[in-house]
Amino acid sequence: MSEPSITLEQEATVIDTLMTLYPNAKKNSLRRMVDHGRVMADGVRLNRANTMISCGTTIKVLSKADGNQKIRHNKNILEEPDILFSDNEIIVVNKPEGLLTVATDRGESDTMYNRVSNWASKKLKKRIFLVHRLDRETSGCMIFSTSQESRDLLQSQFKKRTIERIYHAVVFGKPQTRSGTESIRIQETKDKRVRLVIGNKRAGKEAITHWKLEKIGSVNSLLRIKIDTGRRAQIRLHMANINCPVLGDTRYGRGKTSVNRLCLHASELIFQHPNGEKIHVTSPIPKKLISELNRKSL
Repeated sequence: MSEPSITLEQEATVIDTLMTLYPNAKKNSLRRMVDHGRVMADGVRLNRANTMISCGTTIKVLSKADGNQKIRHNKNILEEPDILFSDNEIIVVNKPEGLLTVATDRGESDTMYNRVSNWASKKLKKRIFLVHRLDRETSGCMIFSTSQESRDLLQSQFKKRTIERIYHAVVFGKPQTRSGTESIRIQETKDKRVRLVIGNKRAGKEAITHWKLEKIGSVNSLLRIKIDTGRRAQIRLHMANINCPVLGDTRYGRGKTSVNRLCLHASELIFQHPNGEKIHVTSPIPKKLISELNRKSL
């Protein structure tokens, strides 16, 4: 049975939205749904029944089996996020590899969003808003905001492509040139998989990846990658297309590596703060990626 869900046509609180989904339920029962981690907003677990939800957000209620213990009990076991930059409006964190940005329908309690939410609640006395996402296997710079207004301003920069997103990837082999640009479109299939669209200029969505060779190892290479668009699996698909797949890519590349991770890292973000200031945040390339670059043989 699919989980009950509703997409808001106007701003409303969580409890009011749940009352629309369950008109005959008591308010205390609906509050317990929130307390037990069963209520999600666009994949983000909610922990307060009086939280205001913006128009266009999809609220989904998980089954009791998928709900976890009360969120306030989980707060004490979440790891502290690695904060790269923070003030009253913006939080930039260093996301570790293997950690989800937000929960899936399974309702995972340990996500980057939950860690930052817990930290911001304790340190800033504020709630947070998701600005963008990184794939589970990718590490590095990731932005959150502490207000809807700041979130909207930052997301507008992503849409206008004024935010600079720099990645570093250790890839197999050596590209034929020192730099290049991949612009093959990417299409998402009905089963949520993605693929390159070869020879069809209309199908899929535009995807632009600029890359530059930074260092050559015995077997592998280190590339500096700048993306203009943020399609799912964009870098992995485009690097595989130039016959230099990202190491550790089990779907489009050569499979697992000795360091047991995808060798892709979001190393820099350059954006305009809501106050107009230019912000440049960096995250050092993880040691595991350097180790893989320096491997002497396959």
